[in-house]
Amino acid sequence: MAVIMTTIPTLSNRDDKSIIPALEGAVERLDRTDGKAVLDFSSVHRIDSHALRAMEGLLRIADDKGVKVVLCGVNVRVYKVLKLAKLASRFSIKGSE
Repeated sequence: MAVIMTTIPTLSNRDDKSIIPALEGAVERLDRTDGKAVLDFSSVHRIDSHALRAMEGLLRIADDKGVKVVLCGVNVRVYKVLKLAKLASRFSIKGSE
């Protein structure tokens, strides 16, 4: 089984959309895995609605391909946003702070 490991870049106050290219890159790599994609969120301090839509798209494509998406290093604030958006249960979340 191939595993994708992608580090999501740190978000700054001026550039909340910097997570989106990393998520798009993870989508492109889904074709090269047959079971699990692991995304490192340890440097992500917040997410916005654009990032949530990109994450929904990643999940939709991963579901179509039968790939499980695992988020590692998710901080409490990001987890709460995922929970409010009803996305937390769709990911496997490991090593949350």
